[in-house]
Amino acid sequence: MRKALLILPFLFVVGCGQSGVLNKDLIFKAKDKGAPGDVVFSHVYHCKVKKLHCSACHPGVFKKKFGYDKITMKDIWAGKYCGTCHNGQKAFSAKDKTQCTRCHSVK
Repeated sequence: MRKALLILPFLFVVGCGQSGVLNKDLIFKAKDKGAPGDVVFSHVYHCKVKKLHCSACHPGVFKKKFGYDKITMKDIWAGKYCGTCHNGQKAFSAKDKTQCTRCHSVK
């Protein structure tokens, strides 16, 4: 039983890596009026560079199915979704207007 508990997380991470999820950028279509562009989320940066485990965001902050969460800047500014970390303490603040193009980079 103990061996199974140790192997399951390993298989999950290997499975994500093999399917390419960790190697892909996700592009979210910006729907908020006046958004400077669509949003690119880099799994490579967050998972491999910053060394965040999948469980840091899934399933608590985001669902695992792409497009399931209806993300708005209002929610992010309220500390939900990306705003969980992008609050000016853990990571740059999503409220800092000089940082918008760090995420909204697709025209």
